[in-house]
Amino acid sequence: MLSLTAVHALAGCLLATDVDAEHLGWGQPPTLLLIHTRPLHTASPARALRSVEFPLRRDDLLTDPAGLPALLHRLAAGLRQPHAATPYQATLDTIVRLIRATEPDARLLAWATCYDDILTNGDAPGQARRINAVDTDGRLYQLTHPRGDDQPLLLIDDSPDPGNVPATYPGLTALLTATTQKASSRRGHGMTGPRGRPGGTDEEPIFITWGPDGTSLRCQVCGAVDEVVQDEMPSMAGYGDDTYIRCSRCGSVETSDPIFGWRAKPAPWPAPQQPDEP
Repeated sequence: MLSLTAVHALAGCLLATDVDAEHLGWGQPPTLLLIHTRPLHTASPARALRSVEFPLRRDDLLTDPAGLPALLHRLAAGLRQPHAATPYQATLDTIVRLIRATEPDARLLAWATCYDDILTNGDAPGQARRINAVDTDGRLYQLTHPRGDDQPLLLIDDSPDPGNVPATYPGLTALLTATTQKASSRRGHGMTGPRGRPGGTDEEPIFITWGPDGTSLRCQVCGAVDEVVQDEMPSMAGYGDDTYIRCSRCGSVETSDPIFGWRAKPAPWPAPQQPDEP
C-alpha cells in the first residue's frame, strides 16, 4: 500500500504535468503517462516521481477524447497478449529497459491520461483540461483545470465508487493490471526463444530481456547479449522523448518517438558478405 508521502508526491507529479500541458497549449491530442519512482541523488532514501509519456501509434492518436476509454482497454488487451509480441508490448519493454538502465530500483506507481474536455457550468459550457490517474492501490486522482482559471482542482478518492468514476477509470485500471502482470511474468525468469528470427516482421520487437534475473538484453536477430548502444533525449516534437537502441553486432535498431511511436528496423542476418575489393 502506498504511503501518504507517496500519494502526496503523486499528486504533485500530476500538478506538474498540468503545468507542462499549459505550456504546450490547448488542442493537444490525449496523452498517456506512466508514472514511476526514482531515487533522489542524495543521502536521503526518499524517492521522487517521474512521468514518462507512453507514445501512441499514429493510428491511435485521438482528436476526440470520447474514444479514450476504448483506446485504454485496447492497449491493455494488447499488453496481455501471452503468445504474440505486439508493438505496444515492445514500446513498454523499451521504456522499462531505459528506466532501469539508470534507475534499477524504479517501481511503477500509476498510469495517467491527460486530455482536453468540455466542462459544463450552468448553461455555459467551457473548455477544461482533465488529468485522470489510477495508482497501484486503485486510488483515483482527478485533476480538472478550466481554461482561464489560475489553479486546477485536484480530487483524490481512496475508495472510488464504481458507479461514480470517470469513463477512463476502468481502462486505466486494466492498463495498470496488464502492466503489473507483464512485469511480474518477466521477473526472475530467463527468456527463451530461437536464436534467429526467421519470418520476422518489422512489427516484432528486436530486443528482449535475458538471463536468470532479466537484467540483460538479447538481440533476437543475431543472438548477441548486452551488445547494445542506447540513448534517450527530449523529442524534437517538443514533448516527450525520443529513444534509440541499436545492436552493435548486427546493426538492428529499435526507436520510439511521440509522433510515430515505436518502430523496429531489423538488419539482414547473417550479414551479407561484402565483395572483395579489387
